[in-house]
Amino acid sequence: MNNEGTLKDFLRTTYRSGSPVPYVISAKVLFFVLIYTLDLLYETGVIINPLFEETLALFSLPKDWTAFLLQPWSLLTYSLVNRTIFELLFDCLWLYWTSRIFLNLLQTRQLVSLYISGIIIGGITYLAIGSFLHTGSSNFFSFLYSGSIGNAAIITALLLLVPHTEVRLFLFGNVTFRTIGLIYLALQLGYFVVIDHAAAVAYISGVFLGAGFMYALKEGNDWSNLFRRRPKRTLKVIHHRPKGPTYRSYRSDLPNQEVIDEILDKISSNGYDSLTNLEKEILFKASKQEK
Repeated sequence: MNNEGTLKDFLRTTYRSGSPVPYVISAKVLFFVLIYTLDLLYETGVIINPLFEETLALFSLPKDWTAFLLQPWSLLTYSLVNRTIFELLFDCLWLYWTSRIFLNLLQTRQLVSLYISGIIIGGITYLAIGSFLHTGSSNFFSFLYSGSIGNAAIITALLLLVPHTEVRLFLFGNVTFRTIGLIYLALQLGYFVVIDHAAAVAYISGVFLGAGFMYALKEGNDWSNLFRRRPKRTLKVIHHRPKGPTYRSYRSDLPNQEVIDEILDKISSNGYDSLTNLEKEILFKASKQEK
């Protein structure tokens, strides 16, 4: 019972933290389970068609624009696809760890905008470069699937924000974030250079995005404000009514001079006929007083 309560508390705390990262990681894990369940069903003869490769290609980002127009959702979904358990763990652990550091210093809106922008810009770069660079002869190299480009944008931003933050690693002791981040970026970039040059260029675009985002933020320009919801302004119609002369208290046998002046102004503007009975009475008493 204690273990169940601890698990519930952990899930409740994780998913109610306000961070979108647990939902992204859950989506990546669920998709990984789905594609390998389809593969298992095919291998056991339950289904005839090899849906594993078809599903993988459907949600991965193709290298040419013609194929992309048939599956435009892949500009975002390619970041949820991982082909091996090692890639899944690598992406999820780095995303979880770096997002926690990021959110301790900056806002959730900034994390979301940077991560999604890195994915989109990396995908567009991959499509633009993929038509000219062809590496690999099999279909394995015709698609991009990885969340590492979004991770690269976050890690680069943190390298400029907190480069000297120390992290304690098992067997290595305290290591600065700059050292860990640069090693990660170098290894990931080297991997893409080996398998797909277009993916390597897309990865570099994510790195430049993270650097540009942080340099702009230090100068006081928050790019995430482009995604901020602004309150709707309601149009208020104000009707202006013409104000007539205001009559202050006065004795009935002694009209107030200020009131008389207002009545005389009204006569000069609109004529004697525009006066009310009360105004005519006040003017009459005033004339009698002068006599």
